[in-house]
Amino acid sequence: MVKRNLVVYPLYRFFINMLIIGPILVPFMLFKGLSYSQIMLLQSIAAISVFVFEVPTGAIADKFSRKISLFLSGVFAAIATLLYILFRNFYVFALAEVLFGLGLTLASGADSALLFESLKKIGKKEEYQRREGNAASYIFIGQGVGAVLSGFLYKYNHFLPFWISFVNLLTASLIALAFVEVEREKSEHKYTAHILKSFGIAFKTPRILWAVCFAALMGFIVRVGYWMYQPYFAQVDLDIAWYGIVFFFFNMVAAFSSHFLVRRYSDERPRRVLLGLSTLMALSFILPIIFVAKWAIALLALQQIVRGLYRPTMNFYINHQIQDKYRATVISTVSLVSNLSFAILSPVVGIMLDEKGTIPSYLFVGIVAASGTLALYLLRKKQKAIKVNS
Repeated sequence: MVKRNLVVYPLYRFFINMLIIGPILVPFMLFKGLSYSQIMLLQSIAAISVFVFEVPTGAIADKFSRKISLFLSGVFAAIATLLYILFRNFYVFALAEVLFGLGLTLASGADSALLFESLKKIGKKEEYQRREGNAASYIFIGQGVGAVLSGFLYKYNHFLPFWISFVNLLTASLIALAFVEVEREKSEHKYTAHILKSFGIAFKTPRILWAVCFAALMGFIVRVGYWMYQPYFAQVDLDIAWYGIVFFFFNMVAAFSSHFLVRRYSDERPRRVLLGLSTLMALSFILPIIFVAKWAIALLALQQIVRGLYRPTMNFYINHQIQDKYRATVISTVSLVSNLSFAILSPVVGIMLDEKGTIPSYLFVGIVAASGTLALYLLRKKQKAIKVNS
């Protein structure tokens, strides 16, 4: 029965991520009357919501049911999408972002934990990265096709991409009901004690602590990169009709990365791969402002290589450090820190975009990415030195 999860997992991941609104989301928000500062403030609210909900929902998945957690994830995200369709009010949109945050956290940790435990149950946990990468590649291909369609659909009717995404989220919820719960050891601690124990594991285990610090950096630079595409497109005077084509290209790069590069680097030390990814992110912000031109949009695709490799590599690295009974909660703790950094820094980028413009904003994020990568490299060396000397 557990083998069924290996079929259900990529289907669930496909539909829960099949939001085809990516290329037109910023133009849609501008159409709804929002400024860049308001857009980034909404993203900060979403990140704070994830920060608040992340660990409690991870604990629910650990102590009660992974399947129900995944089912509710699609339901709350669908309601949030509906609010964006029906209303034109900043405060309603803020509520929508809170619901998106709740939906995201209900799936965060629970989905990857369920896949890892299913493979472990049948003695194939070494397949985790490959299966995670394959599932991601299907998502990126689907989002790529959806990106092309969304541009044309948006020009015909601004709301069509949102309605299609709404249906996809409800479909994901129904698919989640087909999962089989894996028999596993559950935490003997009460709810609050379980969370505190998981926090202790995350911050006292050197390798997981490093992952937490890495997530703080990547949580900001990876997510803010998406919201900075449209300002750069406007900077180089790219017509909105091309947005979908560009996003299709981006998604194909991400699909290639998750399908082929995950396998290529699966035998490399995960921390070395992760440092390489943060370096690519730094370059993806700095190079486009050195060469400000339409062709330089291709340099932004460096972020898509990161997008394809990051989740499989990071989750594989973390999963190997934790016991089953704390798995989803510790993964959620790492994600919590990621969202906190984005919540704090993204409004700064929004204000810079409104007041300073695109080029200074890209430079700021590029400097954060480069200095953060250097700090993580030095932390890794320090941890190795302590281990050798102890």
